[in-house]
Amino acid sequence: MYQQAGYRRFGVIDGVMPCSFSSEGEGKQAAAEWVRTAFHDMITHNAADGTGGMDASIMFEMDRPENPGSAFNSTMNFMINLYNIQTSMADLFALAVYAAVRACGGPRLSMRRGRVDATGPGVAGVPEPTDDLETIVAQFATAGFNTTEMIQMVACGHFLDGVHGVDFPDITRDNSSTSFVHSDSTFSSFDSAIVTDYLGDATGNPLVVGPEGSNSDLLVFTADGNATMRSTSDAGSFSNTCQAILQRMIDVVPSSITLSAIIDSIPIKPVAIQLTFDSSGTFAFTGEIRVLISDRDNTELIVPLHYADHDGAIPSNNTISTAEIHSTGYGYDAEGNDNGGSGYPIQDNIIFLSSHSCLVQETDANGNWNLTAVAAIWNDESLTNPSFDVVVKTPRIGIPVPLLAVESSAMEVWNTDAYKGFTLHMGHFSLPIYLWSTTFDVTVGEYSDSFKFSTALSGTCS
Repeated sequence: MYQQAGYRRFGVIDGVMPCSFSSEGEGKQAAAEWVRTAFHDMITHNAADGTGGMDASIMFEMDRPENPGSAFNSTMNFMINLYNIQTSMADLFALAVYAAVRACGGPRLSMRRGRVDATGPGVAGVPEPTDDLETIVAQFATAGFNTTEMIQMVACGHFLDGVHGVDFPDITRDNSSTSFVHSDSTFSSFDSAIVTDYLGDATGNPLVVGPEGSNSDLLVFTADGNATMRSTSDAGSFSNTCQAILQRMIDVVPSSITLSAIIDSIPIKPVAIQLTFDSSGTFAFTGEIRVLISDRDNTELIVPLHYADHDGAIPSNNTISTAEIHSTGYGYDAEGNDNGGSGYPIQDNIIFLSSHSCLVQETDANGNWNLTAVAAIWNDESLTNPSFDVVVKTPRIGIPVPLLAVESSAMEVWNTDAYKGFTLHMGHFSLPIYLWSTTFDVTVGEYSDSFKFSTALSGTCS
C-alpha cells in the first residue's frame, strides 16, 4: 500500500497508472474496472441480516446478467499476484479502490484488513441500467444506503466509468470491442466533471442521455430533484463526498467480520526479519529496517538495534551488531522507537532454517517436487509435535481465484547435536509442480515461524 516505488515496491499502482491505462488496450480503463468490481461485490450486502458485502463473492457470480463484461476477471487476474493466505481477495478489492482513486488524483481512503472471502455466491441484486428508480432505491436501501448516499455513490463511482458497447450495444449503438463511452468529459482524472457536466446540460454520460429505459444515472441523480448533485458540484465538496462514500463502500462487510484498525505508515518497520544460525553455530539475525525518511537525511542514517534475551530482559548498552544474542525483540534507538511500547517481538522457540531446507526441482514417481523444511526447536520449553504447514492452491473451474488450504505434516527429529540448546526437526511435502510458488509455516504449540516462500529455497538440501 505504501511501497509503490523504489526498492521492495509492491507495484499495485502499476495496473492503474496513468489513470486512463489498461494493460488490455483500447476500450478499457483499469481504474474504472477496479472500482466497478468492488461496487458489484459490495452492493449485494443485506444490512438487515448482516450478509454479503465486500467478500469477493463476485468470483462466483460472473455468469449473472447483472455482472456482464470482463472487468471482474481482469481485476482478479491482476490482484492474484498479491493474493495469499494472509491477504484475502476481498481485502485486495478494497486496496484496488484505494489505488484506483489515488492514481486518478482522488482523495486518500483509509485501509483496514480482515475481510474474509466468501466460499460461494451471494444473493443477486446489482442495479442495472434498465432498472426503474424504485428498484434501484430498494437495492441500495437493502445494502444500507439511503437515497442521498445512493446518488453520491453513483456519481463518485462513475467519475471514471462508462459503458462498454460489447456489453450494452443498445445503449452505445456500437457493439465493437473498443467501444467505451465515458461517463464524463475528464475520465482520466478525479474531478467533479460528472456533476458539473450533468448540471450544465453538457454531459455525454450514456446512462443519462442514452435511450429511454436504460438511463439509470438520470433516474438516480434526479431522485431528490438534483439537490445532492448541486451540493457536490464544487471540487472540494465532491472530493470530501467521494472520500466518505467510497470509504463506506469498501468497509461494508458481513456482520460476522470485524475489520482491523486503520493501517498507517509507520516510521520504522522491520522487513524480512529472520533469526537463524550461521555456519559456526552462532545465532545470526538478518533482515532489513525500513525507515521513513521524509524528515531525515538518509545519507547519514544509522539504525542501532537493542535486544532483549529469551526471557525478555534487556542487557544494558548492548546492540545486536555488537553482542551475541538470544533475541526476542529489538528497537530503533536514535529516537527511542519501540513500536508504541510493544517492541518488535521475535520468538525463538521454533526457528526455520533455510540453509538446511530446499525445494528439489526433480519430479518423483508422481510428478511432484520434494519440499523439505528444517526447523530448530528450543529444548527448554518441552515443545513437542512440530508441524510443517504448506499452503496448497487448488484451481477452481470457472473461478479466477484458487482455493487456498493449509495441509500439515509432522516434522520428525533429524539432529540433536547441531546447535546447542536446540533440536532440529525435518518435514517433507510432495509439491505438485504447478504449486512450486507457495508459502509455508513451521509450527510447534503456540509458536510459529511463518510465511516462508518456497521460491526462496535452494534446489539442494545441505
